[in-house]
Amino acid sequence: MTKPIAPWKKGLLFGLILIVAGALIYTGYRERVKWKKEHILVELRPIQTPQGWGYDILADGHVYIHQPMIPAIQGQFPFRTKEDALAVGQKVVDRIKEGKMPMVTAQEVMDLGVAPGAAALQK
Repeated sequence: MTKPIAPWKKGLLFGLILIVAGALIYTGYRERVKWKKEHILVELRPIQTPQGWGYDILADGHVYIHQPMIPAIQGQFPFRTKEDALAVGQKVVDRIKEGKMPMVTAQEVMDLGVAPGAAALQK
């Protein structure tokens, strides 16, 4: 016949199982947190304003950038079309995904063919 396992051995075995399980859970949690920091969902949405168009950039479902006017252009001019807003917004999103500052220069805006209308510039 086999000898029964001593109670202290059962306790030791149970303790070791708890330690290993805890270590695995902790490791999995840390990996998940690390992955979430490296993988943020970035969305670009056009917004219609009373004056024209703009865009919102959302990070994990929360507004990160609200841009109702053309950035980098002196003055307060809205985008004339939804497509103009999305073109500039996509440039900013690309910068975010590359880990760069979320900004565009006036030259980049003009290179995309986005500029306030002549009537707006004369005001």
